[in-house]
Formats: sequence, structure tokens, C-alpha cells
Amino acid sequence: MPATIVIGAQWGDEGKGKIVDVLSHDADLVVRFGGGANAGHTIWVGGNKFVLHLIPSGILRQRCINIIGGGCVIDVASLLSEMAGLRAVGVTVGPDRLLLAENAHVVTAYHRAIDQLSGGKIGTTGRGIGPAYADKARRIGIRLGDLRDDAFEANLGAQAEFHGATAKALHGDAPMPDFDQVLDDLRAAGRQLHDHICDLVPVLVRARQQNLRALFEGAQGVLLDIDHGTYPFVTSSNTTVAGALGGLGVHMPFETRIGVVKAYSTRVGNGPFPTELHGPEGEQLRTKGQEYGATTGRPRRCGWLDLPQLRRAFAMNAFTHVAVTKLDVLSGLGPIRVAVEENADGTMHYEEFGAFDADLTAARSFGELPPSCQQLLRFLESQLEARLAMLSTGPGRDDVLDVEHAW
Repeated sequence: MPATIVIGAQWGDEGKGKIVDVLSHDADLVVRFGGGANAGHTIWVGGNKFVLHLIPSGILRQRCINIIGGGCVIDVASLLSEMAGLRAVGVTVGPDRLLLAENAHVVTAYHRAIDQLSGGKIGTTGRGIGPAYADKARRIGIRLGDLRDDAFEANLGAQAEFHGATAKALHGDAPMPDFDQVLDDLRAAGRQLHDHICDLVPVLVRARQQNLRALFEGAQGVLLDIDHGTYPFVTSSNTTVAGALGGLGVHMPFETRIGVVKAYSTRVGNGPFPTELHGPEGEQLRTKGQEYGATTGRPRRCGWLDLPQLRRAFAMNAFTHVAVTKLDVLSGLGPIRVAVEENADGTMHYEEFGAFDADLTAARSFGELPPSCQQLLRFLESQLEARLAMLSTGPGRDDVLDVEHAW
């Protein structure tokens, strides 16, 4: 089975959605395996902007079947809104094009409420992702199959009791959602999503047996992995190649493993960021790169590439290829710096590359890029021990250089 997996190698927001969108042109399946609506994949098609949070980026390709796997947590209100938004612009989102794992857990109003009360310390999105995964471990989670079968009232009651008591103990008179309203809303969502919900194990096994082209889409980034990221400033799921198999429940031979790297570094929320730029350079990166969260709108912290972190991410995941995004943002910024190692005092040692000032969207091959840009890219390829696959030179679907075809 020619399976390709695309994962962000930093703290998320690397432009994975665009890379998946381009690759999905040749895919039969596009599969999401973890995370929730705290992800935000922005794709520009023909001047139109699409922001996807739960639905895989292959939904914009008519021939693709899109799958949300069991390792995900699903805010059904957000999902239904996303589906409605796509239908409004002519994208078909029927059960023949979007399948939902019956064992994926549901993010409820109680999860959102408690997250908004207590998640600020580590800078969560407040979307209820962490509490949903926590209730999964507490065995009071609600799965999509429960919603489909209207067999979730007892667990919803357990959630209301647990999170209501937590809110009262820690936050006084903080209001919590009305139980009957939440129950009614979830029942309505179960009816609307009924035909999309199924057992995905036989679907994925059959795809493997039939040698279909499958593309697997990561959410967030390697450095946000709950076990292997910059804990505790991480997401609540596994975001690595290894984590993908757990989220799917089916072994997949990922022949091509693409690590997506933004040409500089960003992160949202709190946590360590050794190469962060606090002055005009950081603001220039933020403004030119439009570095604001696709899900929350929060301004992202910006800085130079951190090679020690990237080397670790590439080694852990055995990435075969690297896709570099937002190269165009570096154009005209002056000398480009890359952190290559950490000094004894904790500061970073940088290597500097020459500035370039050109419209990168005009390049139709690697050789047409400015020499200093080529030098930077070959340096990254060498340091990460992965071959260049794709380069994003602008925001549009067509602003991509295919250096080595990934299929």
C-alpha cells in the first residue's frame, strides 16, 4: 500500500494542510488520526480561503474519501458547522466522502466549559480537547457510536457531575451548561451524523489490501506530542508517526514520511521557545507571515529555526522527506539565521545565510530560486538527513515546487 504520512515537525502551524491538499490530488483516502478542533489547516484555492479544523484537507478533492480516525476527539457542533460551511461553497460532504470512526470520542459542552476555566495556565485553545481526552481515560467518555445509537445519557450525567463539582470547588460560582440542553443537542447531532459513523477498521484494512493510495494527515506538531513534546506545554494527543498507528488501530506501512517545516519557527501559547524574537524582527515575521491562529486568532510567537529540536523530531519519526513552507516570508527580511546548537549557558549558536529579495512564486524549479535560498535549503536537507520533497513559495495551491514527488 503506497501510504504517505504528513506530520508537522515543529509546534504546529507549519502549513501541513496545504501540503496534504497538494498531495491529495493523487490520493484515494485522506485520513486524520489524532487531535481535535484545536487544529487549523488553512488552504487557499483559486483565491478562496478554506480553514479546516476537523475535516481532512482532502475534502477539497472530489475523488478523495476522507476519514476521521478513532484517536481524534470530535466537537460535533464544530464538525457540523464545518460541514455546512463547505456545502455552502459547493463542496460535497456526504457519507460517501466523509467517514467518522465510531470509537472517536466526543467533546461535550462540559469539556469546553472546564477547559475555558482552567486551561489558561498552559495556553490551551479552550476547545475542550484536554478534558475530552481525560474523560476518555476516566471511562466516562462518550464515543461517536454512542451518539449514533443514543446510548450516552449515563456518561453525560457522569461528566456533568464530575465537571460541575470541579468547577464549584476550584472556581466558585462559575456557570456550567444545562444538562437537558446538552443532551438534546448531542441527540440532534447523533441523528445528523448517523450515516457518517462506522467501524473504520475494516475500511482501512480493505484499503491496505486493495493497495489504495492513502494519505495520513497529522494535527499540531511533533514538539506538542503529549509524551515526547515540550511537556507540560503540549497538546493532549500523540502527534508523531508512532502515535498515528495508535490513533488508527490498524497497521499502515508508511513508506513516505514527510516532516513539514516552516522556514522559521512559531508557537502559540506558553512554553519554551529558545529562538524566539521579541523585537522588530519577530513582529516583521508575524506580520508578513500572517501568524495568527487559524482556530483562535491568537498572535503566534515567532523566531528563527531551531535545528536541535528539528533534528530530534526527524530522528524520532524517521522522516524520509522534508517539506519547507512559507519560504516567501523570508524574502526581503535580511540575513537569515538558523540555530544550530545550544551553548553551555543555554543560549543558541546561530549560522547565518545570505538575504534574498525575490518573488519566489515566479520560480518553476529549484534552480530558479535565489542562490542563498538554495544554500539554506540544501543545508536543512543535509542537517535533517531527509530529502527535499516540496517547497511552498506563496499562499496559493499552485505556489508549490515539487522537488521530489512524494508518491
